[in-house]
Amino acid sequence: MTLTRRPAAFRVWAVVAGLCAALVVSLGLVQSASAAPAWPAIANGTTGANVTTAQYLLRSHGYDVAVDSDFGPATENTVVAFQKDKGFAADGVVGAETWPGLVVTVREGDSGDAVKAAQTALNKYGYGLAVDGEFGAATASAATKFQQDKGLSADGVIGAETWQYLMGQGGGDDGGGCTVPDDPDPDVLKGVYQKGVELGVSDRVMLAGFEAGVVESNMNNLDCGDRDSLGVFQQRPSQGWGTPEQIQDVAYASNAFFTRAVDVAADNPDLTAGQVAQKVQVSAYPDRYDAVEGTARELIERAKGL
Repeated sequence: MTLTRRPAAFRVWAVVAGLCAALVVSLGLVQSASAAPAWPAIANGTTGANVTTAQYLLRSHGYDVAVDSDFGPATENTVVAFQKDKGFAADGVVGAETWPGLVVTVREGDSGDAVKAAQTALNKYGYGLAVDGEFGAATASAATKFQQDKGLSADGVIGAETWQYLMGQGGGDDGGGCTVPDDPDPDVLKGVYQKGVELGVSDRVMLAGFEAGVVESNMNNLDCGDRDSLGVFQQRPSQGWGTPEQIQDVAYASNAFFTRAVDVAADNPDLTAGQVAQKVQVSAYPDRYDAVEGTARELIERAKGL
């Protein structure tokens, strides 16, 4: 092979260009992506937006799993099956090895569960997208804005790198995954009970409040949850429950729940406490509230002692 020597003028230009490029970077005139965040690890017991995203992605790969934001045994078994099919370590944990195989590149014009996963992940950052599985102009705009904010190539295509930033960062410190504490918070028990007493709610409405609190947060004031859900009742700012700060004020959140529950109970005298809670919460899993009646009653008695 014959090597061609560059003219002296070209070599001088190349040196000058290199110096200029270095100067631009040193002055911060070019925005570059920071080091990619670590993939989060979610496992049995985790709840929240990252779990929802993983469940949608599993469905996009053809696995039949419920999308309920709750990483329980069914989701764990599905993850194990996915990992075995991919030749990954089959530990049931969606972590640094599993996420890259799970995520799917989506772009404007695409539709389906992988798009729902991307919309769910974007909503952790407050974009307020409809999770409809249609990658339209609104989703493309949100994806582009997210990429610009992170210093990524802003093409609106959600590929492997964008997915890693979406999953590795989020509205909460854990990137949207939300682990519920094993024990109720005594201050939350006291706060919810006091607000119910202050409002003069009936025993049925009080029970509805505690059943909802047990199911949604195990009576803890969470700073994370599915999509933009927050607080003891996992109320959503995007659904008109208040600002994030208000929802994480236990007194405010309790007042918001109880005032709605009082009206529901008055209009529906035959409903159980769990059915009252369901009317307020509008959960995709309506039977969960009555199922925890015993626990809720025990916590009410504990709250009275506080």
